[in-house]
Formats: sequence, C-alpha cells, structure tokens
Amino acid sequence: MNRGLSWSALAAVLALACALVVYRAYPGLGSDHQDSPTVTGNPLADITDVFAFPAADNPNNVVLAMNVDPLIPAGMFSGQALDPNVLYQFKIANNVAAADFAEHLVIQFRAGTSGTNQTITMYGPAAPNETGTTNTLVAQTGTFSFNTPSTIDSGQVQVFAGPRRDPFFFDLAQFFKIVPDRNYQNQPSPPPATATSFNFATASQPIILNGTSFGTAASNGCTIATPTDFLANFDVLSIVVELPKTMLAPAGGQAGKIGVWATTSTPDGQSE
Repeated sequence: MNRGLSWSALAAVLALACALVVYRAYPGLGSDHQDSPTVTGNPLADITDVFAFPAADNPNNVVLAMNVDPLIPAGMFSGQALDPNVLYQFKIANNVAAADFAEHLVIQFRAGTSGTNQTITMYGPAAPNETGTTNTLVAQTGTFSFNTPSTIDSGQVQVFAGPRRDPFFFDLAQFFKIVPDRNYQNQPSPPPATATSFNFATASQPIILNGTSFGTAASNGCTIATPTDFLANFDVLSIVVELPKTMLAPAGGQAGKIGVWATTSTPDGQSE
C-alpha cells in the first residue's frame, strides 16, 4: 500500500488495486468559495471551510467537518454527490502542545461511484504513508451511504456526507466596499475603498480574537449597521466525522491539543 501508480497505469487495474492510487495535491493559494481557478473547474474539490470542535453530547469525542462544493442554491442539491475522482483528507498534527505541527495522522474519504446512491469509504485515522502533496490510502475503517448518518468501526465512529446549509457567514457587499478590487465588476479600474470595517450590528458588540478582548465595535471605530449574510441561501456538501479523542492521541500519549487542516486531491494533481 506504500507504492503508488501513475494515473495512466491505474486505469487498467483500478478495480483490483484501488488502495494503490496516488493522489497529488497542489497547494491552493486562493481563498475559498470558488476563488481559486483550479477548483472552479471542479467545485466538488473546492474546500470552503474546515471545523474541529468537541462533541456537544460527549466530551470524550471530537468532531471534524469539511465543507466542499460552494454556492449550491438552497434546495437545489438534487443529484449533487462527492466526486469519486477526488480524495478528501483531514490532516492532523497531534503534538501541538510541543510545538510540533507535522502531519501525524490522516483521515481519508473516497466515494465509490458518482451519484447520490454512492457509498463512501473512510480510511484511518492512521499515520500517513507519505506526507506532503502525494498520498496513498491508509487502512480502511468502514463504508457508509451518502446522505445517511452512520456509525462504523464497531459503533465508535459516526460519519456523514451530504448536503447542508453553508454555515460560513460573509457580508460580501461590505467586503467589496473594503477591498473593491476583489469585485470583478470594478475591473480594470477599481474605485477607492468606501469602508474601513465589516458591519457590526451593535456598537457594544465585543471584539474577541483567540480569547483576547479588543474592546467593542464602537471603541474600534467599526461601522455600525446590520450585516447581510450573502451565503444564507446557499448549501454545501459536508463531510463530518465524530470519533473518540483517544483515536487522535500521539502513540503512547494522551489526547490533547491538535491541529487540523484538510486537502482535496486527484491522481492528476488538480486539488486544493
């Protein structure tokens, strides 16, 4: 399973050697929601957000979530499913307390076929066969159906992949007032900025970053106006896994602070 096959060689033996696929990930330098030219061609490889948080009903579990395929009009996700040519991966650094941010573990997802009747296989968590932009599959954990909350691995892992409302809040109109050159309609000669901050609903709204208070919206001279969520009427496809924190702990160590990022990749290297 540590050996890789090129895409051309893979085509003849895909049914026999799925675990040997090599996925090459090129770094995505643009922001999300179809801002990167590479992923605009395949929104199913476009990561919009990545989340990690303690499970609400079980303090011993952690939830990892990755959203892809942005800007699906609300209720228009019929026929939308994961791309079987894309490998979806959570990368995990599990020794952050020691300032070690290397990739220690990987959790991988791959759809078996196209269409909403597809099954999805989860691999890991396990130490990656390779780190960096070329990856092969680690040991399989279990298989589940698209758009169906499921449990695998003897019930200790809960998984879901399917459509959900986009949770990312973004006041796009105000953003374009702050950075007008990001609005293609203003090209080739963008006007000067007309705003210095995002909209804040109340003057007393606290501004807190990484647990540190920076006062209120008023004390920072922010714009006081009702913000508009541009993405409120759009959906995404979500990949969610809840699992015991101990499964992400360092070998022989205790579960602690982790770093999480995500990638999508294909055998020909088109990815984020």
